[in-house]
Amino acid sequence: MNGLYSIRVEWSPAYECIISLYTYIYEKDRKHSLLGTAWLEETKQKLPASFVDELADERWEVLHRLVLLVAQSPQTKSVEEFLEWLESIPPGDIYERLAPWVETIPLNLGEIRDRSLSLLTRWNEYYFSKVDPRILESLQRSADELKVRAKETPPIDLVDHVTNGIWIEPMADLREVVLIPQYHCAHSSVLDFYRGLATCMYPVKDAATIKPQTLLELLPITQCLADEKRLQILRCLAKKTCTLGELQKQVSLAKSTVHHHVTALRRAGLIRAHYTGSTTISYYSLREAFVERLPVLLRSFFHTSE
Repeated sequence: MNGLYSIRVEWSPAYECIISLYTYIYEKDRKHSLLGTAWLEETKQKLPASFVDELADERWEVLHRLVLLVAQSPQTKSVEEFLEWLESIPPGDIYERLAPWVETIPLNLGEIRDRSLSLLTRWNEYYFSKVDPRILESLQRSADELKVRAKETPPIDLVDHVTNGIWIEPMADLREVVLIPQYHCAHSSVLDFYRGLATCMYPVKDAATIKPQTLLELLPITQCLADEKRLQILRCLAKKTCTLGELQKQVSLAKSTVHHHVTALRRAGLIRAHYTGSTTISYYSLREAFVERLPVLLRSFFHTSE
């Protein structure tokens, strides 16, 4: 396809270890997580009290750079293998691996690497190494299935499918999108843009279940449709694409409130968020497939026991 980016599908337990720690630390993202506060409290019970206190004050902001390093590591079969590799490479090598993609790189890479190693090693020991192996198997299976699907699906549609509504527009300088399945931050996707590259950690909501559960997909949709303002937003987008500011004028709400509504609608797969080279959403559009999908989900929910 002319001018369209390519897709690379990645998977390693190291990715999930990193995003599980990120989900634990950052309340802003955790409140949208499928796992909820129950997971937080259960996890705290598994950690030493001193580590819980340490993480409460932690401002660990290297998730995205670490994702790039996992993608370049020759040793990713296990978390331990990746951490051993990360410990062995000098800061200068880390800089060289990040430089082609990242515009601004901190000067204290050695300190950042050592801090991340300390946190991830203990997190893996106390929490991640005890995660249900079926979750990791499900993520591996998702990656394997996606690699097959990528051979016959246009890249832009593939991203939309796995993220439930993220639409990465083709850009002259965007050459590749890396798709990585993740469970701990579901329903959300974690998207980042670099020079010529985007990484997207997409949600696998039913990774912890033996079989797919219709309710996990149906509930967010019906909750969105039960709100008058969200229905108005959907009607606006049925007529044309809109920026956040344009939607704000249409529904007469504060910008922060409209942002909250469109975030819920996007996570439920009712609308698309269009990105044009940065993590700031350019505009929104209606994802009409949900209109056909909803009765299918309802019939499935009514006639199967979960």
